[in-house]
Amino acid sequence: VVERRDMPALVDHELLGYLKLLLTLLRTQPGLRRHLGSAGLVGTLFDHLFQLRSAEEARLLGPAAPPLCKSAECRSAALNALVDLADGDEENLHQLVELQLQLQSSGPSPAGLQWHYMPALQEKAPCGYVGLKNLGATCYLNSLAQQLFMIPEFRAAVLTLPIPPPHSLHSTDQQPEDGAAEPSCSLLFHLQLMFGYLQESEKKSFDTKDFCAAYRDFENLPINPSVQMDVDEFLNHLFDQLEHGLRKSGQPKLLQSLFGGSLVNLITSKNDRRKLSQCIEPFYVISIEVKSKNSVLDGLSTLIEPEVLDGDNKYKCEDGEYVEAVKRCCVHALPPVLILHLKRFEFDFDQMKKLKVNDHCEFPPTIDMEPYTARSIERRECADASDAESAAGVDGEMPLQGDVIDTSSGFLYQLVGVLVHTGTADSGHYYSFIKERRCERPPPSSMWLHFNDTLVEPFDE
Repeated sequence: VVERRDMPALVDHELLGYLKLLLTLLRTQPGLRRHLGSAGLVGTLFDHLFQLRSAEEARLLGPAAPPLCKSAECRSAALNALVDLADGDEENLHQLVELQLQLQSSGPSPAGLQWHYMPALQEKAPCGYVGLKNLGATCYLNSLAQQLFMIPEFRAAVLTLPIPPPHSLHSTDQQPEDGAAEPSCSLLFHLQLMFGYLQESEKKSFDTKDFCAAYRDFENLPINPSVQMDVDEFLNHLFDQLEHGLRKSGQPKLLQSLFGGSLVNLITSKNDRRKLSQCIEPFYVISIEVKSKNSVLDGLSTLIEPEVLDGDNKYKCEDGEYVEAVKRCCVHALPPVLILHLKRFEFDFDQMKKLKVNDHCEFPPTIDMEPYTARSIERRECADASDAESAAGVDGEMPLQGDVIDTSSGFLYQLVGVLVHTGTADSGHYYSFIKERRCERPPPSSMWLHFNDTLVEPFDE
């Protein structure tokens, strides 16, 4: 058994037994102190307690990297053994003080000079993940960034992008000479930097101030940390800027390959069901209604509900003829990673202000998207037709672009992340629940995690 930082309850009982035996010998046979100290036991125990892991060890071993003693039981036994070795033995005490001075001088830090400095409070969470510092009202950024980081394919792709560092990390608040391309490249660099820290850092949290300075809003201004944004609006604008930066990185289709899908807007004749119009529009996010909806499935059903165009609202054909028609929106292509946005905010024209929809809306652990695709709807309509010949005619007259829906993940999607907003439309707080998807852990043992700015902890679903 090897103790791990992400499993504080895991104790190496064999190591603990040896330490307790050593402690008993030191207290019953004080004459052993000089002999064991000269044999190097002081340095060995000190390393087991305070050895600094190298970057390579942290990368290869992860939570199992040095020091050897990580559980409270083993550390307590090793510390007591060190105290007993130095108690009454000047040579051992001198050796212990020298080791402590070397450790203190090996990495000088302003924080280490503070009288209230507590390294344990600045360490990575026991579950093995790093949080993000809230700069005031940047919880929306933190919760979304953690969701993106926890997608293994996106994280790996971003970390391997060949992105040169910007000319100056402190000049991102100035307007570049070549327009919007430079800020987007700088933003991509800082996203890669953030992901690198989230993966490799041993600290509790990462400061996003440089990322906020590299981001540009619609007015070409950096993020104002004191103003909270709608997370869906932020995601759309973030993807727009990342697309600009990815054009120069060698992977211009990265976002499209992971999050990109398409909807098809169909208009068919009400009488003979012939196709009158077909328009395909790409998406990264599908927005669904939650007002008066019991579940996400109800919102998806509302998305594909047909709208009859009749009366004064008849459809005008290319030849100028007005006909009764049926308008419908449905899924044409599905992405490997599907993002659903629940419309929790709406504008009330009576009160002339933005309100939050607090209706209860359930979401299942898995969603089958096949019933909401164009091909599935077409098959159901053909099956409901009373005449087999008319059904075959519809198949011949309504070809959709791409007979096979382009998706590498099929139609069944598993819930792996929930981004939550609590509060009102004017003020509130964002945080995330994310299902862990680690390569070294089998899927059945994957756990849910709660990401709330700097706080990262397991969540019992």
